Amino acid sequence: MNLQNYYDTVMELSHGIVVTLDLDGGIIHGNSELEALSGFSMQELAGKDWFTTFIPKGERRMARRALFDSARGPWITAFAGVIQAKDGDVVYVNWNLKPLTDSDGAVISLLCVGQDVTDLVLREKGLLRERSALLERNKELNCLYELSLFSGDTSLELDELLNRTIALLPSGFQNPDRTFVRVKLDGCVWETPGYEESGHRLKEPLEINEEKRGSVTVSAMDAPDNGPAFLDDEKDMFSTVVRQISVTVSKKETRKAKQDLERQLRQSDRLAKIGQFSAGVAHEINEPLANILGFAELALQTPGLAEQLVTDLNNIVDSSLHAREIIRKLMFFGRQLPPQLTSIDLNDTVEQALRITESGAMRGDISIVRHFDDSLPRITADPQHIKQVVVNLVVNAMQAMPDGGEVTIRTLSDGSDAYLIVEDSGTGMTPGVLKQIFTPFFTTKDVDKGSGLGLSVIHGIVKAHGAVIQVESTPGEGTRVEVAFPSTNPKKVIDL
Repeated sequence: MNLQNYYDTVMELSHGIVVTLDLDGGIIHGNSELEALSGFSMQELAGKDWFTTFIPKGERRMARRALFDSARGPWITAFAGVIQAKDGDVVYVNWNLKPLTDSDGAVISLLCVGQDVTDLVLREKGLLRERSALLERNKELNCLYELSLFSGDTSLELDELLNRTIALLPSGFQNPDRTFVRVKLDGCVWETPGYEESGHRLKEPLEINEEKRGSVTVSAMDAPDNGPAFLDDEKDMFSTVVRQISVTVSKKETRKAKQDLERQLRQSDRLAKIGQFSAGVAHEINEPLANILGFAELALQTPGLAEQLVTDLNNIVDSSLHAREIIRKLMFFGRQLPPQLTSIDLNDTVEQALRITESGAMRGDISIVRHFDDSLPRITADPQHIKQVVVNLVVNAMQAMPDGGEVTIRTLSDGSDAYLIVEDSGTGMTPGVLKQIFTPFFTTKDVDKGSGLGLSVIHGIVKAHGAVIQVESTPGEGTRVEVAFPSTNPKKVIDL
């Protein structure tokens, strides 16, 4: 071995760890820096195999091949590697390697000079981890920002809002393509396509105004290698999203309830004004109409009247009676005919009213089905008014079924309240028609088949009894009318 060549090579390489290996990987020489970093003394290392001593077992074969492949030429080769110190710590080293030759030029050993870069590598890995964490945090913040944008859009319906939420939420997680979301609310489910349950999931209840009404679940199909399925920031984001959904649903429901109440108040105010006007008109017309009717009936009693005159007088009487009935309905609507209240059995009163409609139902090939609740509480009401409500509702139902069908009348009890329900399988009503059904003189019937006062009269009677009426209808499927009567003391609930 050329000693001068050896020292010249050492000087050529950078200072740091110096170790000489034979061609089998055995340790020939190492300096004090190697001893300091590895924790071994040269007495312990001399003759030991470098790879067995310093390289983890699973990486030894690859490291040995890489080292000796790099040593085939006469030039200096640079590469990065690690050594495992005596205490188990990993030391990162940047190596420079050069084969050493004898006087004949044959390679007899390998000279390796390395620089400890452990601090640099660890700082670099730390920065990479911080960068990765910042990128993940940016995804989460962007997800929350996008959610806040469309959550504040009052024009969005709840269904569209939840569909956007489940489409957006996976983007805030580590593996969006394999992250699925499911939202359950009041028995309805919104979920991302291909939703699957997995062992890695987050789930929180969906509480609206302190009432549990569903849940939100995030399911991750693949957990990152050597890491948690969900980062802490992702868990925080998920909790924030669930709270945001709860707040948004609550706001939408509150806004809808407010709009419904405002619409009801406007309708009630409009009906009250129309009722006052109708009652005034009825009073003004009632007296002259009574005179017309009275004088026509007196004229009919005159002996020896011509046949044509008798016919004309009968037409006057019939028209006057029809007009008087309309005035009577107007006074009902205007609450000018106060109910004569008494304790009644709603089932018996409904049955009596149905007898009036049976002949008309038979002619129209319509069956009337009764379902009466025997446990129904007695209510305080005017039986004649209640009969008029039932008759009007059943007649309306029959007129909605020109080709025949079925009208179902139910009575139900709920605590101290009694319910009357009338359902038909008729033509139903469009939303536009449904909004106007209690408006006086509004009708979709032919001129000779209705005055448009029937439901207005029903509305007036129901209100006078302190009751509530609700109508649901679907075009082509039929209509359902529900009237709720309180059985409480009417003096406390009726304001005439």
